[in-house]
Amino acid sequence: MPSPLLLLGLGGTAEYREFPLARIAAGYPVILANGTAPAWARPYLAGHLAVDPGDAAATTAVVREYAAVHDVSGVLTCESEHLVTAARLAGQLGLRGGPVGSQAVCVDRLEVRRRLEDGMVPVPRWAAAPDPEAAARHGLLLGYPVVIKSRTGGGRTGLARERGEVPAVCARVAHPGTAWPYPPGGLLVEELPEGQRVSAETVVEDGDVRIVAVTRTVLGPAPAREPVRHCVYAHDTLLHNRLLRQTAARAVDALGVTLGTLHIELALTSRGPYVTDVTALLAEDVIPLLVERATGIDLPQVAADLAVGRAPDLTPTRQRAAAVHFAHPAVTGRPAHRVVTGATAVDCHAALDRLAPGPTVGIASSAAARV
Repeated sequence: MPSPLLLLGLGGTAEYREFPLARIAAGYPVILANGTAPAWARPYLAGHLAVDPGDAAATTAVVREYAAVHDVSGVLTCESEHLVTAARLAGQLGLRGGPVGSQAVCVDRLEVRRRLEDGMVPVPRWAAAPDPEAAARHGLLLGYPVVIKSRTGGGRTGLARERGEVPAVCARVAHPGTAWPYPPGGLLVEELPEGQRVSAETVVEDGDVRIVAVTRTVLGPAPAREPVRHCVYAHDTLLHNRLLRQTAARAVDALGVTLGTLHIELALTSRGPYVTDVTALLAEDVIPLLVERATGIDLPQVAADLAVGRAPDLTPTRQRAAAVHFAHPAVTGRPAHRVVTGATAVDCHAALDRLAPGPTVGIASSAAARV
């Protein structure tokens, strides 16, 4: 049996986190370092270290004490706020991991854009703003509509169509329904680029960059502009698009990432691909599940293999398509039940993989279907 893999943090709900955890646990015993071990996660765990991974000093002390008497094969996290701690721990334990410096860059959206611009990687025009007033001024200079994002990676985003919408969008970006506190370090204000939204699900090993899947995303209406659909096609022509591959590789090089799985978001504009975000982690919104259903490539297992120093298997074994749709009701409330009816049932029932409630009140359901 392989030595245990240490997993820092377990944010999110079972609908989004159970698949990655199950796939990692299929290859390695998992020791979770987290304040609690949710009931849904316990069947996949070989052990639990009760520590808040947000407290880097406490986590380091607990993990080093554990590693002094137990074998640990690697350190992994699926949470952006723990990337630096995971990289630092891997280095201290003599395990494989990405450079601490590049991980620190990847969790700071402003630094990501500075590095991408220095590397001549196309990005939308942007500006940093410490507060909503500054964000509104930058919106006038960039031209509305603008996208407003938290500075910390993985944070919320929103679309402001005019200056008057900026305060409300900033509040949603910070914490839903509140106007304060704003995200640490302020806000990012960015022009809204034209074109199709896609993401390159990318694997990096010792500097070798490979796009294993392309996710096509449909965004919902303003002001939230939240994703309402993700689609993955095994035969997507973008997998062979030279300009897309070059842009992703240049982004990885500019950020100094040498190891790991990345979710690189792009807008396919008339001037070529523009990088709109980079996450040095497994993608969220059940995208790893879609990639597995469409191609057979197991991204959570790939991430675990990279963490322990094992060569990952990137060979496609399926030639399918998979999609997830997020259904947002017109009114707030708690859904009482969910059904698939009418044309939807005729078209999708045979291929329906799952139908589950979303993580927050107001999201009626989501379904991942394969065809």
